[in-house]
Amino acid sequence: MNKIAKAGIAAGIAGLLLLGGGTTWALWQDNKTIDAGQVATGQLKLALGAAGTWKDVSADVTGAPTIDMSTFKLVPGDTVKFTQNVTITADGKNLKGSLTIDPTSVNAAIPAAWQPYVTVTIVPENIPAGLTNTGGVLSFAAPGSYSFGVGVTVAFAKGTGASGTDDETIENQNANLSGLVLTLVQTR
Repeated sequence: MNKIAKAGIAAGIAGLLLLGGGTTWALWQDNKTIDAGQVATGQLKLALGAAGTWKDVSADVTGAPTIDMSTFKLVPGDTVKFTQNVTITADGKNLKGSLTIDPTSVNAAIPAAWQPYVTVTIVPENIPAGLTNTGGVLSFAAPGSYSFGVGVTVAFAKGTGASGTDDETIENQNANLSGLVLTLVQTR
């Protein structure tokens, strides 16, 4: 092969290597910025109203008078009720949720010696439209603001062993109900 042909082949190969190794071909392109606006989050909040009140709601007491629990002493046959107003704020398009009383906080509040004689029940009061009560669980299926009362009833059973015996494990004792816990959770 002559020198000129060899040089031409070598130059052609070198040119192909240069083209494939670092150069690019220009292709058309364009871009635009879209205005998708903002994304905002909602909220799920539980607020307590003014301090709750205690009332004597015993079967043989007329008018459910307000009582001062620092001086009121339970005896067999008494039923007292504490009512606390609460507000649920549920703000979000598909927000659903529920409110319960943490049962472990109720069990922790009542001394073991009292448990055969004293029951604590939680009952919502004045439930607004949009809330449902199923077995002590308040649920809502749409966003909104829901205000209502939560009633905590403490009943000291009459006619139990406690009312006919001198059981010092329940006499002159205290139960601290200040640790009852309301739990609000999102379910969707």
